[in-house]
Amino acid sequence: FEPDTEIGQKGAFCKGLDSEWAIVKWKKIRMFFAKSKEKALKMVWEVKKNDKKSYLIGTAHFFPHSFRNSISRYINNSDIVLFEGPLDKDNMAKVIKAGYEKKNSRHLFEELDNQTITNITQALNPSCRDKSSFFIYNFGKLGKENPVYAMIEGMEPWLAFFTIWTNFLQRNGWKYSVDLEAYNIAVELGKNILSLETIEEQIKVLESLSYEKILDFLKRIDNWDAYAKEYVKCYLAGDLIKLKSNTIGFPSRHSSVIDLRDKILYERMLAYLEKGDTAVFVGAPHIRGISEMLRSEGYQTRAEHS
Repeated sequence: FEPDTEIGQKGAFCKGLDSEWAIVKWKKIRMFFAKSKEKALKMVWEVKKNDKKSYLIGTAHFFPHSFRNSISRYINNSDIVLFEGPLDKDNMAKVIKAGYEKKNSRHLFEELDNQTITNITQALNPSCRDKSSFFIYNFGKLGKENPVYAMIEGMEPWLAFFTIWTNFLQRNGWKYSVDLEAYNIAVELGKNILSLETIEEQIKVLESLSYEKILDFLKRIDNWDAYAKEYVKCYLAGDLIKLKSNTIGFPSRHSSVIDLRDKILYERMLAYLEKGDTAVFVGAPHIRGISEMLRSEGYQTRAEHS
């Protein structure tokens, strides 16, 4: 058994087996584990009025599982696909640029205690692979040798926060995004893709996030793992009530981000729902408010998984 051969790199189980058969077997095993990460999407509501049917789908911007088959089915049966905002690379680049635009932005670590900084650095350091592992022992409060300090230096607080949070999630296997997965599928299927908000409107929302709430959530890092696991459980069950109660002060769970935008998103999607054959993808926290407005307008909403 040669560990540096093509077969050897697949693992010791290939020892003594025919090379071609072993490669095929390895590919099947990889496909099995990839499929095991895919789940059935239950955050879906049928929206119907005057025999015009569409779907309202609650998304998770980050998630540890794929929903490709479920998403493909709803998009394939729709003519128009609506998203909260633009998801193409050029617009995403505008978001990053906005997070760096202001000069002399205060560094988040300047407002955090040493223990919180240490906890964050220990949780994220494996994701900072371009930094020397030696520096994991140098958790000085403002020391630039700290890999996480260096990673978010120059960022606006909101971008720094989401950079920390997404790195934490990725470290724990959250490599999917329901929004992006749906967007890519819609592109592949050649669907008419539209946005309910401009990227400028979305950046304005990000800039409005409370600095105090960002700091408070960062200080609760010991609760992040439990929060993330409970979020997965609620989302997979399609449970909007429990999802709303599971916040522990997450910075974007605020009326200016959720409640005020519910009305905006609702008003802008209405014309497309009247035509039917539309799939609407919005963040899961928006579903309850939008559904109530739809019912008051005479629409019937029915959970697909019920």
